[in-house]
Amino acid sequence: MILIGRSRFLSQINPSIKLIFHLLMMTIISIISDPLTTFLCMLIPAMITFAFIKIPFKHMVMYVLLPFFVLFILSVWSIFAFGKGETVWFSWGWFHFTKEGLLNGLTIGFRTLGYLFYGLIFVLTTDVTEFVLSLMQQLKMKPKWAYSILAGVRFIPIFKAEFEQIRAAHRIRGVHRVGGLGGKVRSMIRFTIPLLSQGIRKAERVAIALEARNFDGSWNRTFYHKIESGKIDVLYGLLLIALHVAIIFLSLHFGFIQWGILM
Repeated sequence: MILIGRSRFLSQINPSIKLIFHLLMMTIISIISDPLTTFLCMLIPAMITFAFIKIPFKHMVMYVLLPFFVLFILSVWSIFAFGKGETVWFSWGWFHFTKEGLLNGLTIGFRTLGYLFYGLIFVLTTDVTEFVLSLMQQLKMKPKWAYSILAGVRFIPIFKAEFEQIRAAHRIRGVHRVGGLGGKVRSMIRFTIPLLSQGIRKAERVAIALEARNFDGSWNRTFYHKIESGKIDVLYGLLLIALHVAIIFLSLHFGFIQWGILM
């Protein structure tokens, strides 16, 4: 389990507004096709992550930096080694290393890191219940879809706990894992059937509880907890926009920026 100290500033932002601004910034990164500008734009969510979200250094390296670095290397390598370009540096077999391939690979890699950091900020600083309520109150999502999402997310830790209980019960009874394909299939069946039956029971209980509260998925509902939007949301959005505009302006001034969508 990763112990995370949430940022008070980021946690107070309206989840729907935070999501909209993140998607907008990711769209801006998507239409920039030079590696330098993309790298500078990627630094914005990276610095926000390191400055506002308190994660132990060990966990930061193991669960954030290392996986992100692997994805970055794979993104750069796939374009650099197999991409097309006019300035050929080296060719061997299926590999075709070009200057254009390296630049495009770096752009895709930094763009991927930007997406990942924005997603990480949103996930680590957003409460699931508040996010679903915000979807209904600010983005006008239908309650039947919103509560379905909330129920599904809430089932994940429950299924994880039940899986651990079933595995512990198997160990106590001496049911060991058998090697080979047949053993894996039998092991999967031993876990799947109890989890499926438990899921059906819990889903039925949730449905009965919602029906008992006269929930029919209509819009005619009130909320005990209202998700408000205020100055902090505007401040966060203006901060992101100002930083991206400043980077784009500097890149335009020095003639580095290029526009286009790389695939």
